[in-house]
Amino acid sequence: MTENELAATEGDAEFNIRSLHRDKYRLLAKNRGCAVGFMPDDGTGKTEVFRVEDFELVPIDPNNNGFFFGGDSYVIRYTYNKAGREHVIIYFWQGSSSSQDERAASAIHALRMDDELGGRAVQIRVVQGKEPQHFLRIFRGKLVIFMGGHASGFKNVHDHDSYDVDGTRMFQIRGTCANDVRAVQVEEVARSLNSDDVFVLETPTTTYLWMGKGSSDEEKEFAKNIVQLVSPDRESVPLGEETEPDEFWEAIGGRGDYDHAVQMPDAPLLPTRLFQCVDASGKFRVEEIAHFKQEDLDADDVMILDTGDEVYVWVGNGASDEEKKKSLSLVENYIRTDPTDRSLDSTVILQLHQGEEPRAFTAVFEHWDPQLWKTRPNLDSIKEETKMKNAQL
Repeated sequence: MTENELAATEGDAEFNIRSLHRDKYRLLAKNRGCAVGFMPDDGTGKTEVFRVEDFELVPIDPNNNGFFFGGDSYVIRYTYNKAGREHVIIYFWQGSSSSQDERAASAIHALRMDDELGGRAVQIRVVQGKEPQHFLRIFRGKLVIFMGGHASGFKNVHDHDSYDVDGTRMFQIRGTCANDVRAVQVEEVARSLNSDDVFVLETPTTTYLWMGKGSSDEEKEFAKNIVQLVSPDRESVPLGEETEPDEFWEAIGGRGDYDHAVQMPDAPLLPTRLFQCVDASGKFRVEEIAHFKQEDLDADDVMILDTGDEVYVWVGNGASDEEKKKSLSLVENYIRTDPTDRSLDSTVILQLHQGEEPRAFTAVFEHWDPQLWKTRPNLDSIKEETKMKNAQL
């Protein structure tokens, strides 16, 4: 079909046929999660969740996996097998209202857990609301994020330290498929609503499934699947936007303004960049490598790869502890000073070790050779060879 024929067809139709692609892109862009290139498996591996309590890790009952609290921080150990070998990813999830001390403790415990595994895990910092797509998948459509913190006697979705005594709660529902849908608790007021999404409102007597005008059929279907997690043992009442009964508005403090716009989310398009971190003679310096290739990854240093969607901290086998420590601080400052609207809380940082590179990392390089460092001499072997030659002379 020519461009003119396509335009004519669009003119005769009740909708622009290009909107089929635009609407699908909008659903993916707002719901799919961050770091979409990092998908090492299908999310069906083993998931172990630990919560930070008094700066120590406390294991979570597997029956409550997927219930997170914005006032807490967690460490998640995910194990999967690929090509006959066990791989481990350590996520440390930091709630939006978690204390700075708890966030720091989650990072320390993630590092300690990696050390116990011999430094072979991929470490990923996750900020609430900016979860990577793979993180969403490992909870298989049963991820619920509550406001407040976890109560000591937690047994079900109505038992935590911020549970509303009036029995009214509101959740925003998002997802692109049955395996990445999640519910996030929001303040139960009109301004929390928006026409682009689906919400669950639980009152003492009724659970409403509110569907904004801009929400898709897929989002409405996902919401039906997860409503039993946030408001169990009830039949939900579906409500289209502008069909709400008075009881709905009374439950959230009355009618009020909220966002009615249906927009296309946009993200900054950033070029992929590679930096080398070197700590030589007590002086730490960073150098950008232009037109980089795999051979530029120096096994004796720490490298930073910025793909735009995520930032990788690649740790060479010969990197010093000082380089590891300073490079992490550097990455955070690098993101803070980014002139785009990217921020530290909206950027996924992944730390990985030489030889443990995921496909999303290796795909950035035009030609990736997994055997490169087995055949390529490192600094120690070069020193040893030089020493032997000098002794012979």
